[in-house]
Amino acid sequence: MHPKTRAAIEVVILFGGTLFLIVVLSGSSIGEWQRHHTPHPFLEYALMIALPLLLIAVRRGRPTDYGLTLKSLKRQLDIFLTALVPFAIASLAFAFLNPQQWDHAFLLAGIRIALLFALALMMRKKPTISTGAMLPGFVLAMLAGDPAAQGIMEKTMISTVFFIMFLGPGEELLFRGYIQSRLNSAWGRPFRFYGVSWGWGVIMTSALFGLMHVLSLGDLIGGDWRLSWSYGLWTFFSGLVYSYVREKSGGILVPALLHGFPQAIAHSIMMSAP
Repeated sequence: MHPKTRAAIEVVILFGGTLFLIVVLSGSSIGEWQRHHTPHPFLEYALMIALPLLLIAVRRGRPTDYGLTLKSLKRQLDIFLTALVPFAIASLAFAFLNPQQWDHAFLLAGIRIALLFALALMMRKKPTISTGAMLPGFVLAMLAGDPAAQGIMEKTMISTVFFIMFLGPGEELLFRGYIQSRLNSAWGRPFRFYGVSWGWGVIMTSALFGLMHVLSLGDLIGGDWRLSWSYGLWTFFSGLVYSYVREKSGGILVPALLHGFPQAIAHSIMMSAP
């Protein structure tokens, strides 16, 4: 079998097998117990983290080949802090748009395309903390000194842990960690985008990422089998952004943080709203 075909079949099996096991887990007595104790699917995302790690171990692969690296940690954190402000600005659209509606989904897709090019332009040169971290640093300082904000953070600590430690790492390890890396190894990265190498693995990974949201993982966990093609549309382009960041940073740490951190902040704001 051709290496490209073998890699494609492997990642499709991993993708489908992961969703199948998540549905089985959520429908079990363990899943029922979890729903009675927390609103977040910790166990399902723990499974999403465990399966790629297990497959890497079975293949005897090097963790660094799958983006599991802290090499050049300062550079990775610089990229995260540089990208955080554009990500936060782009995320404001969710306060006004419903991704379940096609017209809103097209707008969200356009915003993600704009975000992709904005990040590429900002990161043409070596990113440094000074290029983009002043605003988040200021916001964090304000939160630290605001008793009301501290109370909100305490109330939403469990949600914050879920988004930053489970959702972000889970989806990024599966998609940008294992799937994208595996496809890159077979299909190569023959193209360039603002100095960053990429290949068909980025497109296929983003397509699978969009497909997961068409199936709606949250609905699958809850036993609802509705399809949401509009949601899949904009998340395909969102996947392109995460894939670019993964290629730019050389690992999954930055996309995992950018995936989980803004959602944790948004959830905290929603919880604090009257």
